[in-house]
Amino acid sequence: MMVQAPARTLVAAMISGPRYLVSMWPWRALLWTVFGGVLGTVLIVGLPLILVMGVSRSARTAVWAPLLEIECARLSLIDEAAAERARSDVNAARAQQRLPTLRQAGYMVLTAMFTGPWGVVLVGFSAILIGVMVAAPWLVRPGEPINVGLWLIDSSGEAWAAVTLGIALLVLAAYLVGAYAAAVAQITVAALVDPHALQREVARLEHSRTALLDAVEQERRRIESDLHDRVQHRLVALALTLGIAENAHGDSAAGRLAADAHGQVDDIAAELRSVLLGILPRALTEHGLVAAATDLIGRYPVAVEADFGATEIPARLPGPVEHTAYLVLNEALTNSAKHASAGHVTITADRRDGLWWLVIRDDGRGGATIQPGRGLATLAARVEAVNGTLTVTSPAGGPTEVGMRCPV
Repeated sequence: MMVQAPARTLVAAMISGPRYLVSMWPWRALLWTVFGGVLGTVLIVGLPLILVMGVSRSARTAVWAPLLEIECARLSLIDEAAAERARSDVNAARAQQRLPTLRQAGYMVLTAMFTGPWGVVLVGFSAILIGVMVAAPWLVRPGEPINVGLWLIDSSGEAWAAVTLGIALLVLAAYLVGAYAAAVAQITVAALVDPHALQREVARLEHSRTALLDAVEQERRRIESDLHDRVQHRLVALALTLGIAENAHGDSAAGRLAADAHGQVDDIAAELRSVLLGILPRALTEHGLVAAATDLIGRYPVAVEADFGATEIPARLPGPVEHTAYLVLNEALTNSAKHASAGHVTITADRRDGLWWLVIRDDGRGGATIQPGRGLATLAARVEAVNGTLTVTSPAGGPTEVGMRCPV
């Protein structure tokens, strides 16, 4: 049996069905409306003074901040997420001493003159009408009828009919008050939440992401340069020294020890070259993806047919995209050669309509999937970091197709 998640907003609760009537949401809508009336009354008395009070920005902020915080707290009765956004915007504006905005001041005037008082009228009228109708059997006495609008209730039967109608009106009132509260809450959100705050936050995060990618790229280049220009050169020098020692001592114990050390240094140098290829191949940084991919293809014992299309023109891909594409190629070729037992691989790449496309297809046994913590999952995260997507199609028995697409 499927369990329905609890509603997080008044609107969601109202459209969830009859559950709304037995939840806390009608009471929260009622509190919202009543508190709005109280706030409206306070504002009617004090708003003229509030509007003119405070010549300085700091004084205006000190006066308006508590009022807006009260509204944020009231909004949490209807929509906690929206209230949190509103509270964040109000706090930011208070820190910059720019309260109130014209939008916020206009909303307070609207609350004082219209939404607050009319909300109290709606609740008060509904409460009196429904209360009289539900209590009709105890209010009607022989010779003492009661009037409910145009309805004259003067008998026991009519009194109990009024009770039935009153209960129906109570249900209707729960939805009317809820609808009123939800509608006014939307006005509150529009007034208290900066409409451009989300766009600014998205732009800020995009800028931070780009800066982070650039910083990672620069750090990767620095590490590759240090390993290539310093560590690798020292290993080469050590290998030469051990080679001289090996030749000098011949087949003696010292010569054999030097030969063994020479072999280990050669193995370390080969391992270092492999690490450098994974970090940032020199061919990639100096000549671009096509040159690096050509060098990479030659390292795998698989027949590879490559078509790089428009990437053969002089224009280079952005650094992060270029490096990510190289990693996708490396991982796909490794899987084709070592795991899929492929005999033929086709690489197709192109740049068109502002997008970079890369597809690697092999004729291996298939079965590749993106599993958390595995190579393809790590690649998918890297591709997402450059606003791209990685797709893997690999039915059992093959073929396998790995695709990368991202904007450039």
